[in-house]
Amino acid sequence: MDLEEFLSENGIPPSPQHDHSPHPPGLQPASSAAPSVMDLSSRASAPIHPGIPSPNCMQSPVRPGQLLPANRNTPSPIDPDTIQVPVGYEPDPADLVLSSIPGQEMFDPRKHKFSEEELKPQPMIKKARKVFIPDDLKQDDKYWARRRKNNMAAKRSRDARRLKENQIAIRASFLEKENSALRQEVADLRKELGKCKNILAKYEARHGPL
Repeated sequence: MDLEEFLSENGIPPSPQHDHSPHPPGLQPASSAAPSVMDLSSRASAPIHPGIPSPNCMQSPVRPGQLLPANRNTPSPIDPDTIQVPVGYEPDPADLVLSSIPGQEMFDPRKHKFSEEELKPQPMIKKARKVFIPDDLKQDDKYWARRRKNNMAAKRSRDARRLKENQIAIRASFLEKENSALRQEVADLRKELGKCKNILAKYEARHGPL
């Protein structure tokens, strides 16, 4: 009689089958229990929670060649030409027209700058003596053509000189107003600086030097 039939006839439950694997039931193979070095490195780099980024992602990357400022509170340098001084100066529109070249932009005394060569004093030029021209030469067409050309050149020279003089005059008037405003601003700053020095001196006398 088979063992299983005998047990079933007598009401005895069959015994559980034993695992014939070489390892004990409570132990797992070493390959499945201990992950490899590559698995540990990948798990360490992965975030614990998928919704929270890793700490490396929270840091802002520094670009190659980029230098961090030593002191972030240091103000950046200011270009002196960009400083606007409040000056109550409104030139006469007629003077601006006389100081501007026809067909070009209106002359601005606040922005226009002259070179050192333009501001050099010009020497006094004596007027040339008149040369007597005989009447027979005045009948020549070449004489009148040269005279008209000479007169046009002299007129252009006078207009250019007068235009430059008008521009310098308006520019000098604006600079006088700006100089007065700057002097007043310097006086106010010196007054404020004196107050700060007095406060600092009282503090150092009471608590010692900083």
